[in-house]
Amino acid sequence: MERWTSEDGIQKLFEIFLASQKLILQSLDYHGVRFTKYQFYLMMELSRGRSLTMSQAAASVGCSKEQATRMVSALVDAGYIERFHSETNRKLVIVRLTEEGERLIRHEKSIAREKLKEDLNCLVEKERDVFFETLKQFGAVLRRLEENQEKRQDAEAESHR
Repeated sequence: MERWTSEDGIQKLFEIFLASQKLILQSLDYHGVRFTKYQFYLMMELSRGRSLTMSQAAASVGCSKEQATRMVSALVDAGYIERFHSETNRKLVIVRLTEEGERLIRHEKSIAREKLKEDLNCLVEKERDVFFETLKQFGAVLRRLEENQEKRQDAEAESHR
């Protein structure tokens, strides 16, 4: 475990994040759509089929609750996200994608997929196979880490109440 928490391990994680972000963001269309990359990140998080509380929305993109509120308001005004109160706890504000938001994300993913296919053509078939398998494994590990982080954040929030 120590090698992953070493300077080199953390550096590799940052390199992967930055390279992935660059690949994805440069493959998006944005034609006629005006939103920030953080708004896009939130919409991608919501496209995973989840509704989020405002606290979860803020945490998912790494911003404050105040910033998340402004970000969500703009997306609500644009018709991409809807905001509503939890039925079980009226204090909780929940956000989810609208049909228009889902349509936009499907469109952006389709364009990104085509552009990334072009980019992947610089690799030989064996490299593409290794890349895809590595992505699958890395994705599974990241999901476990994400679940653990969410549990830790929930426990921390509970202890502050």
